[in-house]
Amino acid sequence: MKSLSENDIEQMTERVLRSRKYVSMDLPAETVKDLIRQEIAVGKAPKDVEKSMREKLHQIIAPYLGDPDYELEEERLAQAAAAGDDAVREWCLRMLSVHTSSRERIPQMESFYRTIFERIGEPESILDVACAFNPFSFPWMGLPKTTAYHAYDLHAPRVHLINSFFKVYGMEPFAETGDILINPPEVKADTAFFFKEAHRFESRKKGCNRNFWISLPVKTIVVTLPAENLTGQHQMRDRQRSLVEKNIEGLGWKLEETEIAGEMIFIIHKGGR
Repeated sequence: MKSLSENDIEQMTERVLRSRKYVSMDLPAETVKDLIRQEIAVGKAPKDVEKSMREKLHQIIAPYLGDPDYELEEERLAQAAAAGDDAVREWCLRMLSVHTSSRERIPQMESFYRTIFERIGEPESILDVACAFNPFSFPWMGLPKTTAYHAYDLHAPRVHLINSFFKVYGMEPFAETGDILINPPEVKADTAFFFKEAHRFESRKKGCNRNFWISLPVKTIVVTLPAENLTGQHQMRDRQRSLVEKNIEGLGWKLEETEIAGEMIFIIHKGGR
């Protein structure tokens, strides 16, 4: 069976990234190439690789497809900044309401972060990996603006907006675009946030969370997962707990668990970094 050459992989990657569905997202080419190579590795025929890869890519990118008009939001953020901190906070709330994962957390944002920081202490530095819109909740974290907040996301327009917010809010613009599964952050920090993503990482590459968590140069990792499916008809607590426990088995790390409004919070204490 003829296999795909590196040139074939390059051409397929370009074809996908330039497609109407993804061209505006400025996705990392490394993500597409990684998915292609996964499909090749499991023995997919060359003619089937692109179809299977596109299906997996859609699962990864689907949460981004309902994103706002980023250029318009840049303008609205500038207008909010001119009006003062209250207007900026209102803008943040509107952005957090765009996606289900962050919208669900809005009513209890302050208690959510207070619960976390009571257990890990007040961090001076944070890695927010696969961050989505979570950085916009910073005004409710109760942390000083000197906090080194390193946010990582696949979607370049989103990262640009996050950095614009950081600048407006008087923080360092530490958001970066990249595929953290392929190139984990190397910046040392006190803690890492990994909110509602670990189960999706497992769908992309089974068992990948273990090595990813090991690689993070932090003392603690805060992993959250939904306790129920989106309809609320199926509880997933046992499955989510098993996912976390299996990925840290034998590592000697301490695990704490709590839950706030249907969001399971797993605090993994790795120790010194």
